[in-house]
Amino acid sequence: MTRSQQRILSQLTSSQNELASGLGQCLEALRLISALPRASPIYIQYANSALPAVKAFGREHLSRVPLRTVVALAKSSMGLPDNIRVTAALFYREDGSVDPAKVLVDEDSWKELAPYIHTLHVEDERPSTSFSSISLRSTSPTSTRSLNSSASTFVPLNPITIKTLDGTKVDLRKPSFSPSCMSLWSLSRR
Repeated sequence: MTRSQQRILSQLTSSQNELASGLGQCLEALRLISALPRASPIYIQYANSALPAVKAFGREHLSRVPLRTVVALAKSSMGLPDNIRVTAALFYREDGSVDPAKVLVDEDSWKELAPYIHTLHVEDERPSTSFSSISLRSTSPTSTRSLNSSASTFVPLNPITIKTLDGTKVDLRKPSFSPSCMSLWSLSRR
């Protein structure tokens, strides 16, 4: 509320007119109530298909610490993996209901946003490995990987074939797969 609005509200509250004074007092009470932080907890939801979990945390405590600390508290308290991150949040609407739209959270604005957050959604940062869409094959029984010392990218020692979703097989050792491997292949052919 700006100073001019506060001054008008103060004049209205202290008015000689009882109706105006009563209206000013009601508006002042409404302003004070809306300025109070929410008393409800902040829910942290871990959406993992193997182990989904939801836990309530105190809003006052979480709003005092940075978002990274909030994530660390959730990890230790809920037994979550080390590499989780906040993916989105559900916010309260002005009428107090929960908006179902998932919204990204700015880490630097956490302390300002905390009073309006209903649920934080956290997920594992690691990409899920789907063994049905990726098949690794090795021609030798001992599958060892090595780094090519002259290459700037990882080049596997044994051939690795990936099967794409449309069924196409891609050999990762082919020089056309990576521009850096292509240049190394063309140099070795000379």
